[in-house]
Amino acid sequence: MSWTLRSLLLLTLSPLFGGCAAPRLTGPGVPRHYAQAMDSATSACLRNPSCYMVPPGEDAIIPGLARALEAVRTVSAVVRLLEAAEVARVEQVLKDCANESSLKVDEQWLGKGKRPTRQICQQTYETDARGNKVTWAMHLGREKHRVALECVHRELGEKLAEHVSLQPQYRYHQDPRHLELRDPRQVAEWLRDGLYGMLLGTLIPDVVVHAAGDPLRVQMVFDFKFPCPSSNSPDWYLYPPNHPYRGSNQGQVYKQAFNLERAIRIAPGYGAL
Repeated sequence: MSWTLRSLLLLTLSPLFGGCAAPRLTGPGVPRHYAQAMDSATSACLRNPSCYMVPPGEDAIIPGLARALEAVRTVSAVVRLLEAAEVARVEQVLKDCANESSLKVDEQWLGKGKRPTRQICQQTYETDARGNKVTWAMHLGREKHRVALECVHRELGEKLAEHVSLQPQYRYHQDPRHLELRDPRQVAEWLRDGLYGMLLGTLIPDVVVHAAGDPLRVQMVFDFKFPCPSSNSPDWYLYPPNHPYRGSNQGQVYKQAFNLERAIRIAPGYGAL
């Protein structure tokens, strides 16, 4: 096979055969308290470096152009997105899990029937290892994220595992526009070593609906929001002036990065926004 034909087929087949090992419904990826530090509290740190898709090897190169093109057509035919009813099922599970986790966490930390007041939300819960103040709003928020993601995993189970990823980690390059998956093992290593700057600009949506086995072919993006107190609006996080996405909020960046008409917030008492 000529080098030119070989290169063409590699480019054609790579998106179809290159399954990336992003965390799906095998459980939450990086713990949400890291994501809080990036997307909510400091917005500076969580998501990381380079697509680790394994390029197709010799076995992916089929001798003969006709057979190669037929393989492309066959693989394309089996890659499907979720139907509208299935997406609606996912959305309902997320809304139920948001309500359940909010109630459960509030009662666990504040007492039966109790809800956080504005005063409680602003109080300091702890100071982390880096000397950053963690408020009760942040603490309750990350606990609710953790419980909500456990709920999603439990309720959706294996049926939609190929189509739903929990907190996959992406790196989005704006110019030129390019989206990559981060290796969660590399993310964990940087977090362990305190190399938070390496994570600047990483996107970690809570729940991503995508083509079967391919988190880069995104169909829908959902983010849980747990305002504290609950009377606050569940707004998208606004990136600060020193951030690569400065001037935009999370929802705007999600839409641009994943080429979507909208990204959806899920909040207890509000539903899907």
